[in-house]
Amino acid sequence: MKSAVIAQARNSSTRYPKKMLHNFLGKPAIEWVIDRCQDIDTDYKILATSEDKNDDILATIAMKKGWYVIRGSIDDVLSRYAKAIKEFNLDIVVRITCDCILIDYRLANFALTKFYEAGADYLLLTNIIDGFDVEVIKATAIIEADTKAKLPSEREHVTPYIRKTEKFKKIYLQYTNENLSHIHLSLDYKEDAEVIGYILEYFNNKNFTYDDVVKLIKEKPQIIEKTKHIKPNEGYRKSLEKDYLERYKLSIQMHEKAIKVIPLGSQTFSKSKTQYPYGVSPYFIKRGQGSHVWDIDGNEYIDFVNALGAIILGYNDPDVTNAVKAQLEEGTIFSLPHEIEIKVAEKIIEIIPCAEMVRFGKNGSDATAGAIRLARAYTKRDHVAVCGYHGWQDWYIGSTTRNLGVPKSTIQLTHSFQYNNIDSLYKIFKEYPDQIAAVIMEPMNSEEPKNNFLEEVKELTHKNKAVFIFDETVTGFRFSKGGAQEYFGVIPDLATFGKGLANGYPLSVITGKEEIMRLMEEVFFSFTFGGETLSLAAALATMAKLQKEPVIETLWKQGRKIVDGTNALIEKYELRDIMSVSGKDCWSFLIFKDGKEYSQWQIKTLFLQEVFARGILTIGTHNISYAHSDSDILNLLDVYDQVLSIISNALKERNLEKLLRVEPIVPLFKIR
Repeated sequence: MKSAVIAQARNSSTRYPKKMLHNFLGKPAIEWVIDRCQDIDTDYKILATSEDKNDDILATIAMKKGWYVIRGSIDDVLSRYAKAIKEFNLDIVVRITCDCILIDYRLANFALTKFYEAGADYLLLTNIIDGFDVEVIKATAIIEADTKAKLPSEREHVTPYIRKTEKFKKIYLQYTNENLSHIHLSLDYKEDAEVIGYILEYFNNKNFTYDDVVKLIKEKPQIIEKTKHIKPNEGYRKSLEKDYLERYKLSIQMHEKAIKVIPLGSQTFSKSKTQYPYGVSPYFIKRGQGSHVWDIDGNEYIDFVNALGAIILGYNDPDVTNAVKAQLEEGTIFSLPHEIEIKVAEKIIEIIPCAEMVRFGKNGSDATAGAIRLARAYTKRDHVAVCGYHGWQDWYIGSTTRNLGVPKSTIQLTHSFQYNNIDSLYKIFKEYPDQIAAVIMEPMNSEEPKNNFLEEVKELTHKNKAVFIFDETVTGFRFSKGGAQEYFGVIPDLATFGKGLANGYPLSVITGKEEIMRLMEEVFFSFTFGGETLSLAAALATMAKLQKEPVIETLWKQGRKIVDGTNALIEKYELRDIMSVSGKDCWSFLIFKDGKEYSQWQIKTLFLQEVFARGILTIGTHNISYAHSDSDILNLLDVYDQVLSIISNALKERNLEKLLRVEPIVPLFKIR
């Protein structure tokens, strides 16, 4: 296989013009890079520079040193690499940026060896000082990127498209356990030249190693004080700013059409501009596959929203899709029930601890409203105690600030209590003796139950002869096969399920004790599409997969990596005062808090703006699916590393508002 070092350089840097000619100990920066790359074990050494006349001198220096030269677009660096690959018929590329004056050929040879061993498409050495960067890339990946990459950031920086695309096998290899990536030693500004010059003079032309530089900095940390304020990857961030202009062009155009015919431009509040800052967010998704989605502009994302948690196996899961296709051949809805209704009900009873009888709905709101009506019929009482989010119906939403249009008489029947505060529930029972029909709650959301809270709620509810209901619309089929009730060992009288039950197909469930559920023969809870067969086929296939494959175990395992990695980055950038991770590994949250200078909404908007631009779709949650791979999680944490660095610097420099390209989002409503 033919391999080459391709080092990219140009003299037209806006941050430090003609930096490649900066004199270090009698020779220009470009020559230092060429000399220090000379022993990298490849067939060719190639300088990829631009056709601009200011870069003629770089080409001349490289050729005198025996290097080949490829010239192309001044901004489209990716096309220069593709041109070199085609001209030299290359198979493997070691990418070096000539900002890395101190580059160590030993790191490159180490990376090459690991790349060959792993059979990878892409390998990046991590945990190393900024300024010693090494990437090894299969030529075919670069050619595909050159064909498909559209955004400025993808063309100016060569590898973003490859790093964002699932099909490529990517290795992020920690060179050492100690992460030194926050140390900046690349030549971006004049201040950098002073620090780099000191290091070169210190070693006095010796063939120093990366480890030698690390040792020097630890012995003399004052060396890097002058450049501590400089942000790594500044050039990439500037490219991302250009991306905004083109990245969401069709999304914004389509949104303008949508708001003329659809309130907020979306059928769901949480999929609208209330959650996605206008101008820096995608608004329409075209398709999904596995853990990835593509928006209407063709941008690819690793999706950690997963249809608000409804996608639990992954988009277009083959088992679910095949089951739906088979059922489609028979029909979707009939004049009488279909036997699949019985099969799904029996499977739910088999899996869910509290389930003795089952009734279907379409949305979580259907199921919770049905459960409340059932409880009221069973107890012959009207008042309800709630804890969590339970849908859009009047009985619940009237207890929130989004109560416009709800009759006052209905609002007066619902009372909120606080999670992990049993006294707040005691107070409701005391204020409305013998009037509470049901206590409905999410068994867990962002906060862990403490001091046997769930057990105490159940005991207090039953003591007051009310119905105890778990709303497991989210936790069901995620915390464990039998939901949070199985996980916590607290079994309710009734429970509602939705979201992950059918891997994105519209289906919800009320289930529970037969004694209560039998009242459904009198309580009117009936839908034309209640027995729609495609969603039931999807549910049956989903539950079967949950039973035969390690779906739940995988959600927890992959989620643990995200929680640990995110917590480490919060510590790394000293953001614990304004950011934290809560929830369970299988369903975790990034919690944003107000800072000294900025509100949580300003901080979260900057966070979303930057993660979207880097190919991560999230609204601050990690709704893990079975399809999320190790590569997806490494990409997520790599993006978080970049974005948390931006937030940290913005807070220190008090310039966060300057980084925001749009107005901050505002809270939808507070429910917990």
